[in-house]
Amino acid sequence: MKKLLLLLTLATFIGATACEKDTIDPQVPGDITSGLPHTKVPADLKALWMYGNFSTTEYWSQNPSTYVGNALQFAIAFKFEENGTYTHYFTSSSVLGGISTYQQSVTKGTVEIDVASKTIKLHPASAHYKRTRSNQVLEERDLAKEEISAGSSFTYTTGVEPSGTRALYLTLNGTSQPLTFLLK
Repeated sequence: MKKLLLLLTLATFIGATACEKDTIDPQVPGDITSGLPHTKVPADLKALWMYGNFSTTEYWSQNPSTYVGNALQFAIAFKFEENGTYTHYFTSSSVLGGISTYQQSVTKGTVEIDVASKTIKLHPASAHYKRTRSNQVLEERDLAKEEISAGSSFTYTTGVEPSGTRALYLTLNGTSQPLTFLLK
């Protein structure tokens, strides 16, 4: 449960590092990242990276034919684009007291990657959030600018898992060990 709370907090407050800074062209109409610092994303990081976990406990209603859901599951994904932009996805679901709750967010912005110090800094520009309980939407909206975190920094390394899949190992704020994000 502590890990879920940490990841939920992380999803809300993700973002930061420093290196050569640029800005996206503020003259481009509709560019939500105008004026935010960024660097080009190295070729080996330009990809969709995913991390997830789930419980082996599942819940069924008193009517055995009705599946309520997995006790706990969550996923985090980052998609880094060559031009220094990113999309961050977060989703979690849980079942407590026979009620399933689902949360999802998508955040977009710019990224600075310092290859020498192996750091990543996110600069969120926009975020969308959705929460449901027992399949009823309780909240779905774009977050206001003041609700979006200023960001935070984290470190990374890359490697290959025993399965042969490329991996991005991210040490996020509040974690002592890196989380393994797999190339998708």
